[in-house]
Amino acid sequence: MKRIQALVVAGALCGGTALAKDEPNMRGLTVTVGGGVEGYSRGLAPRIDPGAAYGATATLKPSRVFGIELGYTGALNKIDRRGTEDLVGNPDIIRNGGQAVATIGLTASPIQPYILGGIGINRYNVRRGAEALGYRDDTAGAVPLGAGLRFYTGTFTADLRANYNLLFDQQLVPSLPPAENQPISDVTFASGSSYNATLNLGATF
Repeated sequence: MKRIQALVVAGALCGGTALAKDEPNMRGLTVTVGGGVEGYSRGLAPRIDPGAAYGATATLKPSRVFGIELGYTGALNKIDRRGTEDLVGNPDIIRNGGQAVATIGLTASPIQPYILGGIGINRYNVRRGAEALGYRDDTAGAVPLGAGLRFYTGTFTADLRANYNLLFDQQLVPSLPPAENQPISDVTFASGSSYNATLNLGATF
């Protein structure tokens, strides 16, 4: 009987150890890279086409539900040429930026929906004749707001998210082409925000 009890205890310990090894790592430092699509809304939407988005993030999670994230984000968007095909070649906008974001999980489970919010800054560089249409290089702030779904298994992490970025202090796209030698202070710039959806893959340490 004692031998049977010992075998049962040993089996329970081994089973517990196996479960502990299989339990997903949802705390610590998570590093991910990924990509997706980025576009613009309101007055910017008809002027800038949706394009490729990409980035990398490092997230510190002291608990299973709360995280602080620092990330690099970038995008490449073509400028809509309708009506200006004879004036420019193939203009586009390169965006490089950084952001600090807080994430809050809505559950503590390995499949975890979450919400996010934070602050960011972006540098926009216009290329390939975009200047001829009145576009200009610019630095602008952003307030990213969004939601996502994380999946944890072992140390592997997958993160699918969608952001709506409230842009402020942006002077990238003129509402109308500026007149020759018009002071920049007299130019009215189109208002709008940006959105993106990305899939990010990585690991938690």
